[in-house]
Amino acid sequence: MHTKKMLAGMVALTFIGSPSVATFAAQGKFKLAEISRSGKTATGQDIMFPSGKVEIVVGAGEFEADSETAMHKHPYPRSLYVLEGTFTVTEEGGQARNYSAGSFVTEAVDVWHTGGNSGSTPAKILVIDQVPEGFNNLVIKPK
Repeated sequence: MHTKKMLAGMVALTFIGSPSVATFAAQGKFKLAEISRSGKTATGQDIMFPSGKVEIVVGAGEFEADSETAMHKHPYPRSLYVLEGTFTVTEEGGQARNYSAGSFVTEAVDVWHTGGNSGSTPAKILVIDQVPEGFNNLVIKPK
């Protein structure tokens, strides 16, 4: 599926709870297949959003075969949707979780980890962050 079309669809999913979308869907002009619903991160933490003015930041990422990020953490909720391939999140200490195409996951908050692709084909992900206005959701672990 084309990344821009998937991106538009995922941004639309951000507004699922809006009465106007629900009303539109009820009129039969829009069909919505819920992909995921959870109040917990992948590690079982309650999902808590920043207070005050929040920005939703959406990005698309691609991991080459056999590649991995630096050790990092996210101070705010980060969700991702695996578009292609298999995406692996490995926590500091070795706990690894694999997510295949079609998986939606909310990553742990303030937990050191890497993200990567141990497969032989590229892995593509769509990332959705909810952060206080002007903030970044990535902290690289100092060496």
